[in-house]
Amino acid sequence: MKLSLQSKAILKAACRVSPILCLLAHYSVCASAAVVTFTGEDLNAGPGSAHPVSSAAAGSFTTAASAIGNVSTINFESSPVGSFNSLVVAPGVTLTGTNYNGGNQAILNASNSPSFPSLDGFNTTPGATNFVEIYAGTLTFTFATPTQFFGGYLTGIQTYFFQDTFTFSDGTSETINVPGTGTTNSVGALDFVGFTDAGKSITSVTINAGTSPGGADYIGIDDVLYQSTPTTAPEPTSVFLAIAGGFMLAFGFQRRSKR
Repeated sequence: MKLSLQSKAILKAACRVSPILCLLAHYSVCASAAVVTFTGEDLNAGPGSAHPVSSAAAGSFTTAASAIGNVSTINFESSPVGSFNSLVVAPGVTLTGTNYNGGNQAILNASNSPSFPSLDGFNTTPGATNFVEIYAGTLTFTFATPTQFFGGYLTGIQTYFFQDTFTFSDGTSETINVPGTGTTNSVGALDFVGFTDAGKSITSVTINAGTSPGGADYIGIDDVLYQSTPTTAPEPTSVFLAIAGGFMLAFGFQRRSKR
């Protein structure tokens, strides 16, 4: 990234005011060119369970995504219950998928395994019922207008036999592993998985629910977050100069206050 002489002068002054700001600026340059992931896992969480770790990850993701564009939520409450081949779940967002038997995925309003609450998909929207059940295989979100971020709550995660993933392309193929530490054939997890990819155009995101000779993972997804009205990502230089200017103004005000 090439900076003007004026930009360099401002950043140098900011670094004299705060070495932390200088480090922050350097980190932001690196992060702006890469996918940033947000994940959190609550082990053995079932319907209605507290899930502080995944909620914290969702909060951090939402804060980061809000700096890029408008964040919208899909909770599937207006979607018809039952299997689907191709389903519009929000304006410009289409859902398709194939389960491990080659059949369709489905919208459900109740868990298939109430006796094993943490091992199957369930709703995560307070006061609601619907969610998407992924009977292993794949589920793909396709965006008519590209997004720069995506996230959602995954339920019934069990990576004991297999690995669940998010895959998408931002010019190169990207894969994000869904956390599953501590899960077994009897203990599942509720996860939040999200990513930001500022400046990139993501037209689809595919969730892969793992299969192996040892079994198949039946999971749910709910409360999906995505960019509904993409905006042009600000140039990194502009962001850094704005931050630097804010710190310098605050520092100058503090100096005047002490006189």
